[in-house]
Amino acid sequence: MSIKTAIIPVAGAGTRLFPSTTALEKCMMPIYSKDARPIIDYVVEDCIKAGIKRLIFVTSEKGQSQLQNYFEDIDKNLASLLIELDRTDKLEEEQERRRSLELKFEYIVQPIGHYGTAYPPSLARESLEGENQFALLSGDDFVYRQDGSSELLQAIKLLETAGTNHVIMGNPVDKDQGTKYGVLQINEDGKLITIDEKPPASRVPDKPVVNIGRYLLSSQIWPLIEKEMSRNLGRGKEHFITDVINRAIELGQTFQVHQIQGVYMDGGTSEGLLTASNYITNNPRIDR
Repeated sequence: MSIKTAIIPVAGAGTRLFPSTTALEKCMMPIYSKDARPIIDYVVEDCIKAGIKRLIFVTSEKGQSQLQNYFEDIDKNLASLLIELDRTDKLEEEQERRRSLELKFEYIVQPIGHYGTAYPPSLARESLEGENQFALLSGDDFVYRQDGSSELLQAIKLLETAGTNHVIMGNPVDKDQGTKYGVLQINEDGKLITIDEKPPASRVPDKPVVNIGRYLLSSQIWPLIEKEMSRNLGRGKEHFITDVINRAIELGQTFQVHQIQGVYMDGGTSEGLLTASNYITNNPRIDR
């Protein structure tokens, strides 16, 4: 498989989920169905099924601790408590879940100062030295496929056959929803023309496809990310990866659009968490 590493930014403040996210990272908020799994677990599962071997979390110090406690060694105090309660079955189940992941986890703590979706990949660039392609995936949403197949794997296969530099994943929505998102303007060959951020209704296509912050990028994007991060935007301003992508297209780089087949789940709000929990409860996984 062409892509082995995914960068997952999870350092946001999570203000739309206050006060819970003052203690718990947004990506760790649970989705409830037959069990309680954090949002990020669905993202990681998709990566595993797509053949990803290394995950680079761009996170806060608090987030790093929570991610390590969930994906790597189980907390020693919790392990001792489970033994004391004679629940070694639960302890063994958790230890096996973590062993079965077979992933290399890396963490980059995002410092205060620069903001926006272009910042996390710029921090991870040195870790991607020598890799021609990588995935950049948001950590507070995911694509759910009831058959258990991987949306990311399908996008990677498209990258391998499309003959383009990059792939961008998009979610088809109703026309009246297009003004709320970054609309992907697409040509007849399925290639991205531009990302039109929250356009007026007059620019929304009849069948809009919107950006969901999931990209398969080649190393050709790095100089443009560097240039974006060198711009002095002023205090509190954000550097957006969508601006980098639009500039890349202007310079002749190509992006094939992968329209997702699964159901997009946004865990960034309480409404989104509730919707995801209800949907997955009512449409449980039926793995192939």
